[in-house]
Amino acid sequence: MTKHREERIPIVGMRKKIYKNLVQSAFTIPHATGMEEVQVDALITYKKKLAEQSNVHITYLPIIMKIVAQMLQKYPIFNATIDEKANEIVLKKEINLGVAIATPEGLIVPVIKETDEKTIEEIAIELQDVTERARQGTLKITDIAGGTFTISNTGAKGGTYATPIINFPQVAILGVHAMKERPVILLDRTIGIGTMMGMSLSFDHRIIDGDLVGLFMNDLKEAIENIH
Repeated sequence: MTKHREERIPIVGMRKKIYKNLVQSAFTIPHATGMEEVQVDALITYKKKLAEQSNVHITYLPIIMKIVAQMLQKYPIFNATIDEKANEIVLKKEINLGVAIATPEGLIVPVIKETDEKTIEEIAIELQDVTERARQGTLKITDIAGGTFTISNTGAKGGTYATPIINFPQVAILGVHAMKERPVILLDRTIGIGTMMGMSLSFDHRIIDGDLVGLFMNDLKEAIENIH
């Protein structure tokens, strides 16, 4: 009996859209990625406190989304697109954060509109809703349209760093990675145990320079490490 030596899977539907978008992004945008390591013990404490005070299921992502929205207000160049025909940078006045969600059909990016104007609880409720509907395949076009910046959360099983591909036609994407305990140098210069998380910011090097990425990441790191 002859065994089949290969299996072919058609590239159709949502996977085909993802396929085309990633190719367009990779071959249109000159990607560069800045990386930073963040101590998240204060974030863990803050999330626990919020969870105790709220009837809403709070995860780390809505908190990080709220902080990122504040950073985008300070650094609007990251909340932009490029109008290729007009040769113009288009700074978006709304902050609409897309969140990459793995589904059986592939990676889908639903959008939380006006994230900066919502509370962490409101973000958490919307995020849970779109996540469930993304996995059920019941999202509407309006749920995935209008994003201005994307966050890719690799979760507890993810690695320390990655080089995420920008969600075209946006100009930047933030990868948020696994939290891991390891030895750290404390404020009194002794060695202790801290929980560390890697972050990766891929950006369009045509309009964003490395020094600005450094400022963005440093401010994001400080905001996360000092949240209370």
